Amino acid sequence: MKPFAWVLSLLLLVAAGTAAASSVQAPQLLTQIKWTGTSWFGSPIIHDLGTGEPKLIGTFYSIFVWDKDFQQLAKISHDGRIYAPVVCADLEGDGVWEIIYGSTNGEVGAYEWRSNTLVAKSGWPASTCDAGQCPEVRGLAAGDLDGDGTIEVVATTTQTDSDGAQVFVFSADGSLYQPSGISWTAWPRYNTRTGEGNDADANGAGNHGYGCFGLNVGIGDVDDDPELEIIVTFDNHQINVFKHTGVSVLASDYFTNRSNDYYDNRLNWGQFIRYFDPQVEEDHYHLHTGDWPGPSTQKWLQWTASPPSVADIDGDGKNEIVGIPNVEMDVPYDTKHHSIMVLEGNYDDGERSAKRLAGWETLPSSGYPLSKTKSWYPPSNPTAPTIVDLVDDDRPEILYGAHDGHIYCTSPDANRLWRRDIRHGRSLMYASEILVADLNSDDTPELILTTYGDPDNVASGQAHGYLMILDESGNILHDIELPEQGTNGNGKGAPAAPTLGDLDGDGDLEIVVQTFGAGCFVYTVPGSADNQLLWPTGRGNYLRDGRPFADDGDGDDDTDDGDDDDSADTGDAADSDVDGLDLQAVVWNWGAINCYAPDCLGDLTGDGLVNEAELEALSEGFGQ
Repeated sequence: MKPFAWVLSLLLLVAAGTAAASSVQAPQLLTQIKWTGTSWFGSPIIHDLGTGEPKLIGTFYSIFVWDKDFQQLAKISHDGRIYAPVVCADLEGDGVWEIIYGSTNGEVGAYEWRSNTLVAKSGWPASTCDAGQCPEVRGLAAGDLDGDGTIEVVATTTQTDSDGAQVFVFSADGSLYQPSGISWTAWPRYNTRTGEGNDADANGAGNHGYGCFGLNVGIGDVDDDPELEIIVTFDNHQINVFKHTGVSVLASDYFTNRSNDYYDNRLNWGQFIRYFDPQVEEDHYHLHTGDWPGPSTQKWLQWTASPPSVADIDGDGKNEIVGIPNVEMDVPYDTKHHSIMVLEGNYDDGERSAKRLAGWETLPSSGYPLSKTKSWYPPSNPTAPTIVDLVDDDRPEILYGAHDGHIYCTSPDANRLWRRDIRHGRSLMYASEILVADLNSDDTPELILTTYGDPDNVASGQAHGYLMILDESGNILHDIELPEQGTNGNGKGAPAAPTLGDLDGDGDLEIVVQTFGAGCFVYTVPGSADNQLLWPTGRGNYLRDGRPFADDGDGDDDTDDGDDDDSADTGDAADSDVDGLDLQAVVWNWGAINCYAPDCLGDLTGDGLVNEAELEALSEGFGQ
């Protein structure tokens, strides 16, 4: 037998054997719930609300609760849309579960689940109105900031007035959160007061925010004290880290103010614009040399709708902050691509605070964004990172959907592992936030996402809503067109992250998909289980804090990965390097077209095919 034929036969046997042992069954449609109204990015919830019976909570302009048989138990209607995923938590730890939402007109509301229905919680709704504006709440997250056993709620808004605040923190009773032992008013931020703990004269220059337009908040521990920090991104090119006291965290003393009025003053995280090129940051904020940078000459980072997350990327036991801003240049500003930035936390003496993690000096980037026929619709997806360990090496990969029609997977060492085209031949297509769970009980995760695109009055008769299932290497396992696309003027498809969970109690997972105008679709995945729910809903968990799911519901990253024997090691199967390639994955790309390196494993020449010469090159030394 020729070497090539032997290699091909072996590869096919390996692929066929593995596929038979671990195939993921196609999701089966259980029901379509109609007449729900429009969904934005409010990922649904599967939770028992303290009753022991799973329920489905959908968030459109109204909040719905259905039982496992899809009978409506409650509906709360109010003015305005629900843009961000709602929080589901037992705020006081009293056994009564709450649903907390943010809406238009500066409203943050809370309902308790009592007597099998939703009841308005005393002390709520809270208000984010400030400086004469009542802006929309587009970011919501929750966490026990001070470790006292009760959960605080953080809301970010589209406030644009120079005297207005964008970040609000509420206690469980709906009042503004005020930690004990401080002399200043902690929240909201930024404020217009001077002195200790305030913003107007912080480090001389003061703190200044502008509009949080897309899920712009995360929560996590990024320093040495026991309290949690709040991370917020803004539409004025800035990312900030707040202590639970409202005070902004100082960046490393490497970064100092260059302006004449405050020369050499320290900067906190939110007092300087981040640039794509680290040399620009060194010259401008450290050496204070060269021309003053700006978008006419340098790429700068914009965080308009860039949800931040907290994770230990390098495995050293200290958390980093991850965000995916759009990168602008030229005047007027033009987004060139999205890029992943990983910044170190405020540990030890703060020497590395806000500095790029080693190995992440050059930011991994997407392609140029797709063009819209209409300026606003469909709304582009917030670039929310999904941060989970896909390859069982105790370090997480970073997944996200860019605006170029692709989803990306990046290693903890800042290398692109793969990207996948999700456009389905359309001129405009966006991806939801990416979910991660094991769908066939083999302790290897799959990826789940939905797509959306142009409304029907722009692309009549073209489907844009799909439910996609991929393996951890980015190979498409199932690609399901949603049964109804709808005619909603905002777009077609499903912008919100779907949600995974066992809704009907039969052991199989359901996938819940909320759409712009075709209601809510519920699928079941035969042969699945809840053994490995790594990122099963929008922002990772029902606290919406941007961290992996926790089976105890508190949002902490303490989830068992389900890999009891620790024996499975999938490797970086989609890396374009030859060393360490997963040969099973390579052969699945045999003869693939419209797919180019590094998308196609084994496509060493980038011609869209894996040919005989490439397979022979890859197999050299195989079995030694």
